Amino acid sequence: MNRSTSDLAKSRHRDQWLHHPILGDPSWDSFQREPGNPVYIGKEPYLWPVNGFLFRDPPSGRWYAYISLYPRGYWPPGGTLCLRERANGGWEEVGIILQGDAQSFDGDGKRSGGTVDVSIVYESGRYHMVYGWADPANERGGIAYAWAERPEGPFHRAPNPIHEDTYQKPLLGRYVRVYAATLIRRRNDWLILHMMSTPHNAGGTWALACMTSRHPDRDYTPPQLLIYPQSDVFHPPLVEFFPAFVHRGTVYAPATSVALNRTFQVLFRAPVEKAHLPEAWQIAQYGSLWHAEAYPWEAQGIWGQTFAGQVAPGGTLRVLFPSKTERDVGTISLARRKWDQPFKEGFALSAPCGASVAVLRRQYRTFHLSISVRSNGAWAFCWQCANPLGSNHHLAGSTLHPLMRRSRLEWRIKDSEWQLVRIGSAGDSTEVARGAVRPAPGQEISLQVRQEQSGAELTINNQRVWAGNLSAEPGRLELLGEPGTVLEVTRFEVGGDFQPSTEYWLATEALAGAASAPEEWKPLQHEHFRFGTGFVSATPEARAKWNFRGRGFRLYAPRAPQYGKCEVLVDGRDCLSIDLHSRTEEPSSVVVEQRLASGFHSVVLRPAQGIIPCDCLELLV
Repeated sequence: MNRSTSDLAKSRHRDQWLHHPILGDPSWDSFQREPGNPVYIGKEPYLWPVNGFLFRDPPSGRWYAYISLYPRGYWPPGGTLCLRERANGGWEEVGIILQGDAQSFDGDGKRSGGTVDVSIVYESGRYHMVYGWADPANERGGIAYAWAERPEGPFHRAPNPIHEDTYQKPLLGRYVRVYAATLIRRRNDWLILHMMSTPHNAGGTWALACMTSRHPDRDYTPPQLLIYPQSDVFHPPLVEFFPAFVHRGTVYAPATSVALNRTFQVLFRAPVEKAHLPEAWQIAQYGSLWHAEAYPWEAQGIWGQTFAGQVAPGGTLRVLFPSKTERDVGTISLARRKWDQPFKEGFALSAPCGASVAVLRRQYRTFHLSISVRSNGAWAFCWQCANPLGSNHHLAGSTLHPLMRRSRLEWRIKDSEWQLVRIGSAGDSTEVARGAVRPAPGQEISLQVRQEQSGAELTINNQRVWAGNLSAEPGRLELLGEPGTVLEVTRFEVGGDFQPSTEYWLATEALAGAASAPEEWKPLQHEHFRFGTGFVSATPEARAKWNFRGRGFRLYAPRAPQYGKCEVLVDGRDCLSIDLHSRTEEPSSVVVEQRLASGFHSVVLRPAQGIIPCDCLELLV
């Protein structure tokens, strides 16, 4: 048991909080939006300009933005638009600098295909470009090369593509389409970092891969996977890369969540000269990289690929980022921060499209809390949280599982009212108290909570608004942002006895972590699961993987006559065989338990014989 009073909104405490691609990411990032945003808004027929590349021209020092023109739904894509920063500020359109040709490899003889997602390298007086292409029907696609003598073009397309997925043997039985490529010049060769996904770029699983060549335009090696969810080591679920950038001999590859909220980002890095080796890659920063702001042009938060960055000579990281308005129109904007000062004091919790939670990884019974928050929408402070964690499904667009809004107290703040609600484990809701809130929208509000053994007291802006009987129960503390809300938290002081929280992670987390195909597992609601919900394997190739940051775990599973044997791998090794067959049904219990060094870990579950269940993982923080 620990006892302290700390302001957990300070950046030095950021690892006390959960950072998760689907559930939420309290972020201390120091990015500031540039004036003049957005620099581009989608136009018919290309209403989704949701990918881009930011380029600083070495000879002139001028900045260029290359914008991919997509219609709603992505297909069929158009070409690439170039923007140029004026000498006195602001941006101007140069025009379309790359587009398809009906008679070229992207065309079908009558219609041109798409030419998007470019990256550019300046080398010896020439601008080398790699771009993504697809035919009008999206039956063929890949990446290709073009060059120019000026960053504005004209760009001359090579007659043949670098890669076409028609000839690609599936990697791991699923990775075929090569797209979203970053071209990098190395000492003795050229490196392309690129995304790979399923045929026709249908999604469901995404990997960072690479190829190399002595030439920028041809003769590249076959794609090699670098970072991908099917590995047996830690990999954050549901993230997609592009573009990467180089700074001082290191290549940095940010990746964005593709959940309903896409604010979470993770930054990988590798030495440039070793970036073709999977073992050279490591996590530079996990979460707390990006936050949404309540502007109309980024109403849906970052959306598309991740931010496109370049570090300027003065040490400023400048980024281009895509977003969408409430009416589903894509926008392009800019932000910046000092490269060596990534964090500020106070954090933001972004919930642009769905609910988002900031989970404090501590468990309290009694405590006293003082927080200061500015918000543009509805939110809640929650305590006594004993609910499991996980998503409502394991594919793109996922959000909080319904069980996450159970077994807790929520002090809800919305418009000019507050409400204290107790939610039971079955989802039953009881109002404890309600009242009025006087501050105007957007104005900072201060809340205080004093939870004692048998009662609690609530205060708003130093005015006590409620006191009454409220029994203390152990549980986590959380902040909840409702859809469309951005919370700015400047103070989160909490005192009292605490211990590290215990987190139960649902099976959906494991299916997302393994990028499981929909046909691999069948959902099952049954009382023998720890929380009444889980999955059973549908194919011998089924695989699940919990990725987590912690110091140990307990794996739960039921036993029953219909179940067989499973294998469990921890961090890609320590293969354990577990027999889940029994003559009668047995409720879920611990089948594997391990203590680990604090850090990033993975637990893989796969069938060894017959059908197996996938239940939940208890994480030791």
